[in-house]
Amino acid sequence: MRLGMNIPREHADGRPYSAADVMARARAIEAAGFDGIWMGESMNRGRPSVDTLAVLAVAAAATSRVEIGTAVLQVPLRPPAELALRLLTLHALSGGRFVAGLGAGSTKLDFDACGIDYENRFKLFAAALPQVRRLCNGEQVGAANFRPWPPLAGGPPLLIGAWVSGIWVKRAAQDYDGWISSGRANNQFRTLAEGLKVYRDHGGKRALIATVGIDLTAPNKSLADDEPFNLRCGPQEAAARLQQLAELGIDDVLLVMGPQQSAEALPAIRALLKQHAPAH
Repeated sequence: MRLGMNIPREHADGRPYSAADVMARARAIEAAGFDGIWMGESMNRGRPSVDTLAVLAVAAAATSRVEIGTAVLQVPLRPPAELALRLLTLHALSGGRFVAGLGAGSTKLDFDACGIDYENRFKLFAAALPQVRRLCNGEQVGAANFRPWPPLAGGPPLLIGAWVSGIWVKRAAQDYDGWISSGRANNQFRTLAEGLKVYRDHGGKRALIATVGIDLTAPNKSLADDEPFNLRCGPQEAAARLQQLAELGIDDVLLVMGPQQSAEALPAIRALLKQHAPAH
């Protein structure tokens, strides 16, 4: 099983991360032994926002080994051609380390900010994905053809972010390169197991759980049956929860540290899996 980590958007005192700050945190994540740097996307949520792909491009420039990924980008907020070009660009800048986690979106405020019909998001998502894939593959779509360099033809792997129920878990298995579930909302361990079974039954290969909050200074307690999956607990309990995910068959756990948590905590977090959870 692999561990990914986010880059905070701001410091504990509220100052935004500069490019130098992003690079320093990215290097620290790679040096601690994490397998990837992953970031989600939000806007118009009542707090400062950032361009996820721009931040990840800076992180890619500072690193050489770790995977660079989105978990997830909201596809309907952009024209397919504009999105495909940006994905191909980050794929090139990262030296082929980029993985595109894509979703239909789940927050109406973001759609309102972009003037996009929220209720139509799944239709827009379903229509855009094949176009994005074809453009990344160097095909003509309407008036657009980006002619990617041969080593980058096909673009980055496309992973589908979706709740544990619904048609998109099956489509992620059958038509795309992976499924990203969320550690937030209604994803308790039981529902995660149910979604993973559907995904594997339909031939799915790579399964990730994203937005998993972690705070090893939190009180050591068991995860309640109705509580979304997280690692906000003591180190021993956190290691046990990772062990459960490894035994369940999750391939990647994508962690989220808050701005109050310093880079000094990274080695201890990475050691949870090294010391206690078997490789998957």
